[in-house]
Amino acid sequence: GCGAPAGEADVTGTAREWLTAAQAKDAARMCALLTPAAAESAATGDETCEQAVGDLDLPGGGTVDGVELWSDEAQVRTGADTLFLTRLSDGWHVNGAGCRPQGDRPYDCDVAG
Repeated sequence: GCGAPAGEADVTGTAREWLTAAQAKDAARMCALLTPAAAESAATGDETCEQAVGDLDLPGGGTVDGVELWSDEAQVRTGADTLFLTRLSDGWHVNGAGCRPQGDRPYDCDVAG
């Protein structure tokens, strides 16, 4: 039948939560939505995840324009950003945000895990 692949609604929901938190500059919520690896990599030096993410100018708001889903990994394209998500035991989390394509090379992300 027609319809979205299993899990796509959950991926889209998490992406929308991220976009809302980024637009509101809600660093605590953004860090809660990150995978542990991404939250750890965002916290550099003496800064916490919240301080580091709060200092970034990450695109927020907008709409989800496209979702690609591969088992436990997903890519979400929005009008202003590309997000990468990973499914963990407690649901989908953002593993990459503020990502820009680099031609044939991997995306360059402001937050990556």
